[in-house]
Amino acid sequence: MHSFRKLVLPAFAGFWCFVFTVPQSLAEPLTQEQLDAFLEELKAIGEVVEGKRVSTRTSAVEAFREASTSDKAALEFYLKCVKMLRFDSRDAKYTEYRDWRDRNEDKMEEESNLLAMRLQLQYLVMTLRVAEGVDREAIIPELETFITNIVANVEDLEGRGMQTLREEVNRTVFAEAYELNQSLQVENWNYAPGNYAACYEETIFPYFRSEAPEGLADAWDRRIGLEKQYVGITKEDDEVALEKFVSERLPRLYWQKASDLFQSVSQQQGILAMMQILRTHSDHPDATKWLKDLQGLLTAAAEAIPSFPGQSDR
Repeated sequence: MHSFRKLVLPAFAGFWCFVFTVPQSLAEPLTQEQLDAFLEELKAIGEVVEGKRVSTRTSAVEAFREASTSDKAALEFYLKCVKMLRFDSRDAKYTEYRDWRDRNEDKMEEESNLLAMRLQLQYLVMTLRVAEGVDREAIIPELETFITNIVANVEDLEGRGMQTLREEVNRTVFAEAYELNQSLQVENWNYAPGNYAACYEETIFPYFRSEAPEGLADAWDRRIGLEKQYVGITKEDDEVALEKFVSERLPRLYWQKASDLFQSVSQQQGILAMMQILRTHSDHPDATKWLKDLQGLLTAAAEAIPSFPGQSDR
């Protein structure tokens, strides 16, 4: 029979008190001199790593720019990246790569897909520039021009092209080939060039709100104009969809604009715009919610007005 020794721990105020001790490390600690030496060496290693990162991104920008100059260059670069990543990396026979290429040739050579690849490469260059610290003031007009160009060419991109542009560029074979798929991280940036709405929400509007609020209303008008153009092209023969866009979607976009102006530019400007939307679209499905939201904004604004001694409530 086993015998067990009862372990009695002291109690205090009705609770058991458990005392834990953290064992001290048996390893000999670093001296200050050793620590300083390691930190200095780590700094030197960091400079090497950073230098290689910058070198890789510089060469990537050059390669992406060159490949984006023509359909032929884009396709050849795409095939080169795929061959390296999917076949050479596992020592596959050339015939295996050739068979894959022949099976997918028609799909890859679709005009819409070739244009999309070129646009992907151009957007990758822009993304890399932003990652390296280019001034947002300089990149915003370039970004708006780029996504405007996509919408203007949406007919040529119909099908596989738009599907390609909805991919995040930091996950493409181009980024993977230059080992950018993990390291290319940019704050307030949309990686999918085909999603123009996200480009405005994540990059363009935040810039205007913080740096140039006087331009926010015009930015909203450009964003709404792009959606009008996109719907007008893609739903040209769908009268029901066009009517629904005009009667429901557009008022929602203008309400979002007015709310943003209220928060970021001028409460008066925002309130006036919201009231006009409610007057014009009183039968909108969101009208009841908008009315409640506007009443809440006005109540909060009234409560924020400071009261002065002797001022009476009326």
